[in-house]
Amino acid sequence: MISNEEVMEIAQKFESAENIDIKKTIEKAATAGYLGEKHFYCTVLEEGGLTHTVPEILGDMYKSQPLDNLYFDIISKALDLDGIYISLAYCTSQLNVPDEDCSEIIEYDDYDLDEDEYEYLVEYSLISSDDVKKFIVYAEEGIAAPGRTDDVGIIINIIDGEYKAYFALRSTDQCMSSFRVLPFKDEYQKEHILSLKNPINKLLIEMIDKTVVLK
Repeated sequence: MISNEEVMEIAQKFESAENIDIKKTIEKAATAGYLGEKHFYCTVLEEGGLTHTVPEILGDMYKSQPLDNLYFDIISKALDLDGIYISLAYCTSQLNVPDEDCSEIIEYDDYDLDEDEYEYLVEYSLISSDDVKKFIVYAEEGIAAPGRTDDVGIIINIIDGEYKAYFALRSTDQCMSSFRVLPFKDEYQKEHILSLKNPINKLLIEMIDKTVVLK
């Protein structure tokens, strides 16, 4: 599994959004992937945490919008306002992915309890636009995972006059979105849902690293 140091290197590499080719990243992330439809997409942020898809901004949220000049004009303007969020990965225990469809199967074995204290084994499917992994862990280990309506990606906006990017966990409920940022530092233990030491987050960040296109 990717190390804590490698995760921090990826985080620091993305922190300066000038390194990210936003157009090519959106185009790559928007591919169907394992889920069979375009689950990975870019949304425009609004003050207060609301998000809007480009079709919604154009007046029809259910219409498919091609990634054309109009699309990227709207994205460009949003970057100068409250920013954008690019959806890049999911983690779910609700989807039974066959082992043969996974590029990697990881059985977590960094346990702190005695073997006879473990009872409930959980399988998580980790999915990006171009990769699928399976993560197996005992629930008693206390490793937090994103919820059923959560996805992981990067927020890009202006901070102190410069474009910055950072990992975020987006939770969607009743057409509303809320964001929790994964801080670029080791302030949380591995069990915390926002920790860069969390093995699920480490795997998702490794997958995101392969999806984001750098200039």
